[in-house]
Amino acid sequence: MKALPVVLTRKSLFIMLSAVLLISLVGVYVRTEQPAAAATTSFRFVVLGDSRGSTDGINETTMRSLLTQIKALPVQPSFVVFTGDQVQGGSDVETELTDWKNIVDDYYPTNQVYPALGNHEHDETIFSNVFNYLPSNQLAGYQRSAYYYDYGNARFFVLNSDRTDANGKYVINSAQRTWLQSNLQNNGKTHNFITFHVPAYPIGAHYGSSLDANPTERDAFWSVVDGNNVTAVLVGHEHNYNRRKIDSSFSANGYSFTHNIQQITLGGAGAPLSSTKTDAKGVQVGPITSYHYMVVDVADETATFTVYDINGNVIDSFSETRGGGGGTVPPTTTTASFQDGVAPSASYAGTTDTHMMQNAATTNYGTATTLMVDGDEPSGSTSDVSTLLKWDVSSIPSSSVVTDAKITINVTDKSSSTYSLYEMKRSWVELQANWNQYATGSSWQTAGAKGTSDLGSTSLGAITATATGSYTVTLNAAGIAIVQGWIANSANNKGIILSNSTNTDGLDFSSSEASTASQRPKLTITYQ
Repeated sequence: MKALPVVLTRKSLFIMLSAVLLISLVGVYVRTEQPAAAATTSFRFVVLGDSRGSTDGINETTMRSLLTQIKALPVQPSFVVFTGDQVQGGSDVETELTDWKNIVDDYYPTNQVYPALGNHEHDETIFSNVFNYLPSNQLAGYQRSAYYYDYGNARFFVLNSDRTDANGKYVINSAQRTWLQSNLQNNGKTHNFITFHVPAYPIGAHYGSSLDANPTERDAFWSVVDGNNVTAVLVGHEHNYNRRKIDSSFSANGYSFTHNIQQITLGGAGAPLSSTKTDAKGVQVGPITSYHYMVVDVADETATFTVYDINGNVIDSFSETRGGGGGTVPPTTTTASFQDGVAPSASYAGTTDTHMMQNAATTNYGTATTLMVDGDEPSGSTSDVSTLLKWDVSSIPSSSVVTDAKITINVTDKSSSTYSLYEMKRSWVELQANWNQYATGSSWQTAGAKGTSDLGSTSLGAITATATGSYTVTLNAAGIAIVQGWIANSANNKGIILSNSTNTDGLDFSSSEASTASQRPKLTITYQ
């Protein structure tokens, strides 16, 4: 009989542990469905869209690859926004959506997801049944296909862009516009984000068949977006990444827009990619044909957007600042990098570079993997070596205002000497330029590009790289002005030269032909 209390204690312990485990599992399940609104002004969320594929309606391989990257972020998102077309759709869309949801459920806490209805899973009832944790009937007659939720100092709207007008054209109709206006206006939130699937202003494959197919209804909708404190509009449908600034130049059909609002297309979570670009007006970035996701970090009045491709490379980065209650929207600040094989996308190949050697005056080094600059090469000869660099930055809108510019190099042979950057004034040719000529048959004014018609006289910045590895130089005001000129008119872009003929300690760094893409010369421009 003395052993009986021990048996009861073990049994009680087993029951208690089982209860705790059950409660924990229930808690996790609830949390994976819908996060509660948090009392915070600092949080992170992730956006992606268009993951449909040919196997069970989902491109599972790409989807899992992106979710794995998101899961590995050092700061995890509070939730995920999905811009629609989760699946291919068809006769068994409910099974496909359920399978999609099960895939996402493997990636806690990334599985806290707020999806938009896409045209491929267009059945509103099935969508609402599968995602039965979403807010229901906030807008009568829309079930869970139009809803909003609050998190921290932000309100998030998800709209149904799959409804059509009498002619079968996609519209966000007056019922949604009225509901949106009433929940945007004076809601006390610093940020408002709006998500739907079909773009208001497509640029490529769906140009003319999205909300733009009924421009009057589209402009009526955008007047609600423009007239309220909207931080960004997040869409999908076009299978690439692109970002378009909608401003006063888009005013039409009796509507006048007064703010700059970013429409961000995130359509690269698995659907077949498309590079079509039919309408370039207002396009800030893209189209970039890489699978991708976007991280949004909200910190008080500023939201910072960083877009990563499937290889972890940053393909876009910018920020938006808002104040609660509307008012003037500050200019958007965008940071764009240009590096062969890396940025703005892995397909970028707009860097040209070479060096010129006085001691080998007719030799071209346009294919060299290492660039050199020296005032004494070979040692004791007093012969000069200078490097020419240029990046194609024509993807930046010509009306942009440059606020910062940096050049990053990978130093392979350090130097205690200082080398200066100067503007180039001649259109040199990478595979032809040498000490004597900037192109075959065309001589520099002075050999080595030292004439006043060859280069500018004002230093744009200086490099003193006393260690190997990554080195970044920030261009001065004169340098920023030169970059501004490149953007205003690409014909002005003749690159820069790095030189100092009085130095005796040479500097070597990786060229755009280097085998490791991340070590190639990079130009980073911040602009508004």
